[in-house]
Amino acid sequence: MNGAIEENMVPRYRNKIPEYMITLILIMLALLVILPIMLPICFVFKTQLEFAYSPWSFPEKILWTNFIVAWDNIQIGKGLLNTLYVCLGAILCTVPASAMAGYIFARYKGKYTEILFYAILAGYFVPVQMVLIPLYQLCNRLYLTNTLPGLFLPMAAFGIPFWTTIYRSFFYSLPGELAEAARIDGAGHYGTFFRIMLPLAKPCSILATLLVFIGSWSDYLLSLIMLNDQQLFTMQLRIAQFMNAYGTNHMPKYAAASLIAAAPTLILYLMFQRWIIQGTLAGALKG
Repeated sequence: MNGAIEENMVPRYRNKIPEYMITLILIMLALLVILPIMLPICFVFKTQLEFAYSPWSFPEKILWTNFIVAWDNIQIGKGLLNTLYVCLGAILCTVPASAMAGYIFARYKGKYTEILFYAILAGYFVPVQMVLIPLYQLCNRLYLTNTLPGLFLPMAAFGIPFWTTIYRSFFYSLPGELAEAARIDGAGHYGTFFRIMLPLAKPCSILATLLVFIGSWSDYLLSLIMLNDQQLFTMQLRIAQFMNAYGTNHMPKYAAASLIAAAPTLILYLMFQRWIIQGTLAGALKG
């Protein structure tokens, strides 16, 4: 009797050890993400003198003037409009094209569609840094340099291969009887896609929309290469310009600008985190 109890207890104790290790690793990874976001809070409500004497302490008094000064000096309002325009353009050019391509590659399999799919997938493995020079030359010939469309169109080109793969995995996991039933009811190719398949892909579409928005909002490299006119600068370029002009002597104002720039993506993630998790499970794990 005692031997049986001891044998049952040993596996349970062994199974708990990996769980503790996993929890500890997840906490450490969470801290790596949270701490960089929390650090500007230590700076943003301080005066310049208070920051010089005690930069890492919490502020003695909450001051909102740094937000006002950062908004006026960096012209954040104009940067927000430019960045929002780029994000919306990237979403409209990425999500619909990826959804239709993923559906075609999942439901109309053949020799040529497979070759075309892997040709598109190859674009996912091309880093942005490798094609910056030819990309700039191409946009220059198309008169897209120093324009906002010249910024979100390359973003869409780099995002479509990944999201096409996600949509393909999702549509491939759906039962083929749904499309057959739609055809029996008289729905054509477009009706089957827009009325049946696309509504079922709602979690995947919301995930794609949110992540494309966040990625476009946080972009710095392409914006730096493609934009020269300061009136077209996005949020990231305006903050970097402010930092380069004034250095770390205005760190509280720089922290205020960084929090303003990060606020939309943080709010979106907190509002739609359930959809992000559901879309990840539906689009990625099903495939």
